[in-house]
Amino acid sequence: MTNYNFFLISVIVLFFYFLSFFLVKSQKITQIQHRRFWNIILLTTFLVSCFLGLFLAFSVDQQLSLKFYLPLIWYHVEFGIVMAIVAIFHTFWHLPYFKSIFQKK
Repeated sequence: MTNYNFFLISVIVLFFYFLSFFLVKSQKITQIQHRRFWNIILLTTFLVSCFLGLFLAFSVDQQLSLKFYLPLIWYHVEFGIVMAIVAIFHTFWHLPYFKSIFQKK
């Protein structure tokens, strides 16, 4: 079983998020730049995780050699961890929008 770096990745992503948040509060960067950066990270991690996931599903479906795709599973999970953490920020940013969808009128 391969070890994943959930804790380390979480700490690194949170560190950079709070660093960028601090840069916004100290007016070194704009909130738009802050969100654009994290949206690019979210998109990149989604695309990597998505395409690796599709390739891995295809590999399993076609019964390709296990040695061939085992290292890819590790990258798929690592990028997925980053994507999930950034998606949490993204969800909180858009919480008013999501709440408005489910509000009764």
